[in-house]
Amino acid sequence: MGFTITEGTRERPQRLLIYGPEGIGKSTLASQMPDPVFIDVEDGTGHIMTRRVGPPKDWDELLEMVAFLAGTGPEVSTIVVDTADAAEQLCQRAVCKRAKKDNIEAWGYGKGYVIAKDEYKRLLDALDLAIATGKNVVLVAHSTMRKFERPDESGAYDRFELKLNKHVSALVKEWADAVLFVDWEVFVSVDDNGKARASGGKRIVRCEHSPVWDAKNRWGLPAKMPLDADGIRAISSHMTCAGGAACDREPETEPDPAPSRDELVDAARPAADMSLDELAEERERRAAMPPGAKRLLGLMASDHVTISELESVMVMRGKREAGHRMEDWEQPFIDWLAGQWPAVLPLVREVRDARMVASAVDCPF
Repeated sequence: MGFTITEGTRERPQRLLIYGPEGIGKSTLASQMPDPVFIDVEDGTGHIMTRRVGPPKDWDELLEMVAFLAGTGPEVSTIVVDTADAAEQLCQRAVCKRAKKDNIEAWGYGKGYVIAKDEYKRLLDALDLAIATGKNVVLVAHSTMRKFERPDESGAYDRFELKLNKHVSALVKEWADAVLFVDWEVFVSVDDNGKARASGGKRIVRCEHSPVWDAKNRWGLPAKMPLDADGIRAISSHMTCAGGAACDREPETEPDPAPSRDELVDAARPAADMSLDELAEERERRAAMPPGAKRLLGLMASDHVTISELESVMVMRGKREAGHRMEDWEQPFIDWLAGQWPAVLPLVREVRDARMVASAVDCPF
C-alpha cells in the first residue's frame, strides 16, 4: 500500500476550550471567533449579539443540534457549546433516566461518573464530526476552586479547575487543541500594618499550564496576555473559516524596508564587540535560517541582537529549553516573537546590561 508524505504546517479547524469564573467574558470571547453559532445550553447568551440555537431540552436534543450545525453550509465556521458543564448536567440526567436511577451517585463508588464520562464522549465524537466538515469548535466552561495534592508532595493547595467531574475534565482537556483560562489579574500588597490588600482586576487570558490552573496551546501564544482587542485577535487568528480554509487576516507589518538576506548577514554584529570567530558563526547561522525567520532576523539586526542572546533570554524565561537552537524553533513561535518584539527587546537589553555589570566587577578570587 502506498502512502503520501506531506511536509509543513496545514490549516485545519481548531478545538478550543475557554473557561473561567462567571461574568468575566467567556461567552463574549467565544462570540469573536469566525462566524459563530452558539448552542445555548444554559440559556445565558441573551446579552450577546450573536446567532444561537437552544437551549436543548435534553441530552439527545443537544446531540441533534450539534449534528444539525455540522451539516450547515459555509455560513457557520464555529460551533460554540455554552457551557460544557451545563451539557454535563444533561448528560448525567440522561444516564440516570436510562438506568432508572435517582441521581448519579446512586451507583456508588463513583461508577455513575465513569458511565457519564463514556456518554459525554458521544458529544466530543459529534463535535469531531463537525471538525471534519470544516467547523471550529469552542467549548465554554465555568471554573471552580478545588484542593489539590500531588502524591509526591506533602500538603495540598488550591487550584482553578474546570467545573466538571474529574473524568470528563480530563477527557475534554486532552481533546482540546487549546485550553485558555480567562482570569482577573490581581496584585496583593501588604501595608505598614501587615494587612494584605488586593488591587488590579484587569482581565487576562492564561495560555500556559501552571500549578494553580490548567492551560495549554499549540499556537505559540504567550503565557499571559490581556483580554482586549489584540488578545482576541491573536486567538481568533488561529481559527479557520468555513470549509477549513484560513480566514482573511490583517497582513503582518514588516520592517520598512524589508532587509535582504545579505543585509541580515551584514548586520549581524551587535553593539558589543564580538570576536572574529563569534561573528563568523553568527553570520553563518543567519544565512542558514529558514525563510520564515526573515522578519524576526530583520528586527534583531536593526537592534543588534544576536541569535545566542535571544536564545539565552528565551531559556531564562522558560520559553525554550537549553540547547533548542533558533533554527529549530516552530514557525508560530517565531511569528509571535516578531509580533511581540517591542516587549522582547527590553528583556534582551536587561540581560545584556546585567552581564556587562558583572564583567566590570573585579572578582576577589
